[in-house]
Amino acid sequence: MADPLRLLGLARRAGRLALGARAVEDELRHRRAALLLLARDAGADAVRRAARWAKGAGSPPCLTLPYTKEEWGRAMGRDTCALGALTDKGLAAALIQLFVSSDEKSTRPSSDAL
Repeated sequence: MADPLRLLGLARRAGRLALGARAVEDELRHRRAALLLLARDAGADAVRRAARWAKGAGSPPCLTLPYTKEEWGRAMGRDTCALGALTDKGLAAALIQLFVSSDEKSTRPSSDAL
């Protein structure tokens, strides 16, 4: 199985992954987000804001990653990261497939994960 963090790193380098609340909000407001991503320990406030933004953006699918904010942030070259938005549909589908094909039920995508 491919490493999901490598796929996310590729998306970031390609400019197809928005990280952080402001960038995610912008992608959702402009309806460019193909997949909303949350760290497994994202705070309640971040989750509520993301849910509100996603609702106004046609509710793209949401995936809770099996990584903490610190783990995901370090992998992306940041201190922490709680929210992200993939803007490439192909990369979003590949990431979803990685998690759906694994047995990690806590990371299965869901439109009502928020």
